[in-house]
Amino acid sequence: MTRPPVSDATIRRVLDQRDVRIVYQPVVNLKTREIFAYEALCRPSQVDFDGPLALFAAAVEHHCTGELGRMLREMSVGSCPDHRLFINVNPAELDEGWLVQPDDPIFHHDHDVYLEITEGVPLSHFQLCQSILMEVRDRGVHLVVDDLGAGYSNLKYIADLHPRVVKLDRGMVAGLSTGSRLFKLVSAIVVLCRELGALVVAEGIETIEELEAVIEAGAQYGQGYLLARPAFPLPVVTWPE
Repeated sequence: MTRPPVSDATIRRVLDQRDVRIVYQPVVNLKTREIFAYEALCRPSQVDFDGPLALFAAAVEHHCTGELGRMLREMSVGSCPDHRLFINVNPAELDEGWLVQPDDPIFHHDHDVYLEITEGVPLSHFQLCQSILMEVRDRGVHLVVDDLGAGYSNLKYIADLHPRVVKLDRGMVAGLSTGSRLFKLVSAIVVLCRELGALVVAEGIETIEELEAVIEAGAQYGQGYLLARPAFPLPVVTWPE
């Protein structure tokens, strides 16, 4: 059944009452098996939204994406003060000017902040946002190209943005095994990212075979249900035997 459109009052209630949860998933160093950072992920509390994508779609419709993003960054930093953080930014936020405000929480966290911009953004929109992302990077926040291999795949993002980290999409990791054609592609992408000065996080690791393959391919970091599910309080990593 198709959900009815979300009203302005509903999204306003989310903002006024901070009616969302923040959960965290570890980004793990695949060599040392230690937690490198946590990614902050929002979870809507209201039944009007079946996930964060629906929440942000409503925010875009009602022109409050910047306000929502700012609120989520405040909550993310406030609940995880002692670790490096990966924080997602919706592309629509970059049009509203919130992200470059001097008092934004990402500029006052005591540890490194990695700002994730999806690789699935159409290049037309990406070019409009590039100057804002460069300003954020120049102020000490690391940029992350998220979901490489999904949507509008274009390796030019890596050359243009100079990201500190590139995240391989789950679609590049699902079913990955050493010796396969996909493995050769992933290995080549890892080499390219290294030559461009970017670290690689393999997302969506769910099986031991996938874990072994991304390590063999040279990815420095990993993330996925096999290691830890998103949760709060901060989850620990369970390394498979």
